[in-house]
Amino acid sequence: MILRGISFFIFFVILFGHDSPYSLDKFKPVLNMSKLQAPKSSFNPLYSRHYGDFKDYSNKYFYLQDNKYMVFYMCGSHNRSELRFKNIWSVNTKIPKILEAEVKLFSLNAKREFTFLQIHADSTLKDAPIINKPLLRIVWRKEYHNLYNHLWAIIRISDSLLSNNYKKIDLGILQKDFFNVKIIVVKNMLKIYLNNKLKVKENVSYWQKYKNYFKAGVYLQDKGCAKVLFNRLFIKE
Repeated sequence: MILRGISFFIFFVILFGHDSPYSLDKFKPVLNMSKLQAPKSSFNPLYSRHYGDFKDYSNKYFYLQDNKYMVFYMCGSHNRSELRFKNIWSVNTKIPKILEAEVKLFSLNAKREFTFLQIHADSTLKDAPIINKPLLRIVWRKEYHNLYNHLWAIIRISDSLLSNNYKKIDLGILQKDFFNVKIIVVKNMLKIYLNNKLKVKENVSYWQKYKNYFKAGVYLQDKGCAKVLFNRLFIKE
């Protein structure tokens, strides 16, 4: 019985030994409107969380660091620790849909690429077309076109299921400290600001038949591990 109790304690510490991001008021609004997906998109009771169910919750892939930062950590190709935000919308919205983040990235030993912000099409609606693709991914890439350690906006430029065409826009070299990202979608226009400078302005009217949602966290496109810290995360949907 003693050994069993010790084993349970060790398991508890490994799984829940971190403080909860929900303990900070600044993160409560975004957590109230999101769910946690880890290590895959399907619900895993060890590492996933239902919409708004974050009170006193943390795990090794999602936790509070230094009583300041909401952390997403993951290893393994196509694994993720991400928030999916509940509200869905179309790019032709007349009310601006906004995601703002103050974020710091650690590529650790990520082999090629990881995503930390997304606009993704909803694949669960019965009364809307389904594509199950992201319109936008903001990523770190180890190397692309002889540029190393840069951030990129990867935008799908066609709504055709037969096309995998993407536009890749260089956002600059990864900063060592926190930086600010702001994504705005309104009236079929996508804008991305980096540290208050407009980096992307694209007409995405071809995407207006799809319903979308924001995502934030870390998603590995290849082997290795990566870690993302948010000092601030704000959603207006």
